Amino acid sequence: FAMSVLEAVDKHLKDVAAGIFGLIGISVSDRDGLTLAKSSTGDSKINTSTLSAVFASATEQAGKLSLGSNSSIITYTDKYVIVQAAHTPLVITFVGSESLNVGLVMKVIPSLRSKLENIREKVDSIISLA
Repeated sequence: FAMSVLEAVDKHLKDVAAGIFGLIGISVSDRDGLTLAKSSTGDSKINTSTLSAVFASATEQAGKLSLGSNSSIITYTDKYVIVQAAHTPLVITFVGSESLNVGLVMKVIPSLRSKLENIREKVDSIISLA
């Protein structure tokens, strides 16, 4: 990927992160968990690469069970709220504190998907060649 494209995505992630109360970080990974871009506004010990790979696998399995397509998962833990959104083959992961504004996160996902479309197409074409 052209570095300027990834730098632009990093900047956009920082802008998005700054506007969401309770957000600790955002990452964009491929379905195998390779992080392509990220922004962190706080200290998170969560391995978003592993989360992305698990999300991609769970989404694939849900499809095999005829549960319909899965576009996002929201996970609540003792310390964190994690929102993951599919933009196949990409996974967008938001990690926040217990006070994360989940509604706002869900609202910004469509515009973030639009910003990531060029990267999504490139990753998809690379995967298709494999």
